[in-house]
Amino acid sequence: MVRDSTTIDTRLIERHAARAWPAEEAREEDGWLLRHTPGVPRRRSNSALPVGLGNSLLDGLERVEQYYAGHGLPVAVQVAPAEEHTALDAALDARGYRRDSATLVCTAPTAAVADAARPATPLDVTLAEHPTRAWLDAYAELEPGGTEREAAEQLFHRIGGPAAHLGVERDGRLVGIGLVVAAPGCAGVFCMATDPAHRRRGIAGAILHVGARWAQARGAGTLYLQVTAGNTTARRLYERVGFEVSHSYHYRLKP
Repeated sequence: MVRDSTTIDTRLIERHAARAWPAEEAREEDGWLLRHTPGVPRRRSNSALPVGLGNSLLDGLERVEQYYAGHGLPVAVQVAPAEEHTALDAALDARGYRRDSATLVCTAPTAAVADAARPATPLDVTLAEHPTRAWLDAYAELEPGGTEREAAEQLFHRIGGPAAHLGVERDGRLVGIGLVVAAPGCAGVFCMATDPAHRRRGIAGAILHVGARWAQARGAGTLYLQVTAGNTTARRLYERVGFEVSHSYHYRLKP
């Protein structure tokens, strides 16, 4: 169920998420945040995020198209929050922009997640404020997508806010990871991944538990995360520990 939009500032969450996952180049022009990160194929690193409202966004769309054409990239627009940009979405659809990658943004009280995600059998979870070599190796292995190792390392070192790089180790390697990035009053959960051979053993829950406690200690009363709409396994875990859908987003891709 989608939470009543009056209970949370969805646009602020998107702002925090953009800062928590910083693009190498990010500039605001004509109501848009234009983002580009060489070597990182993730769309959130190479897409335009609307930060204005109304007709001004359509007025600035030509600049968006010029920006990505100038970088030799396809034009990708992150329609976020989707519920607040229905007119923009309809206009992009009319221009032939294809819809892709429907995603849910979920939030939960940090204290509730810390309690609900507490593992029945304690697991050792490593925590580092900066990405270690082992954590970066695990990210490259567990997060498929073609991100170059050097680009990924630069991306994580660009994170400006306090961050917790979490992991669970088995046989000398990390088999589960997560990232929590703190912002004023909230914290974002990213990069949750578990080796398929080690799933259903409470690893993801243990990482959420430790990450939530870390966020609590930094004054973050709310956690947010993004999960693809079709990832039912992850959605069940997040619902079980207290996350509810706040809003959604998707991308529009120019042919």
